[in-house]
Amino acid sequence: MEEGRIWAQILTAVFLGICGAADFKSKRIRRPVPLIFAAGMLLFHILLRDADWISLFGGILVGLGLLAAARLTGEAIGYGDGLTVAACGAAVGFAQTFCVFALAVCLAAVWSAILLLFKKAGRKDAIPFVPFLFAAQICVMAGVLRQSGFGN
Repeated sequence: MEEGRIWAQILTAVFLGICGAADFKSKRIRRPVPLIFAAGMLLFHILLRDADWISLFGGILVGLGLLAAARLTGEAIGYGDGLTVAACGAAVGFAQTFCVFALAVCLAAVWSAILLLFKKAGRKDAIPFVPFLFAAQICVMAGVLRQSGFGN
């Protein structure tokens, strides 16, 4: 794995950690933060000349799909979540963004089931989603780095 891609993994994890903490605390993401991160990561890829632009824009489309879902569901999933996923797509591309999103949905579903089981939340209660994106990014990043032989 190229050094630039390793840094993209690490920067994405740091970004999701910061946004996840904010989402957990206030249940909202400040919209400029993902936009600034996405622009920075696109510039990062331009400067390193390592971009697979089709994959990066595919990753952004995953987040734009969430923005459409937010609009259609009256923000059952927040606009900040969609922007955050789009920003991740700008950093790590389609395949990883899709994997991280899918794993985050599974983690959130398990956590929601636990909350419902122990009557700590109801069906209509909102939970912050970005902390699950962070946890999923850490899991996927560990697999990607291990597969690339990082640290050997």
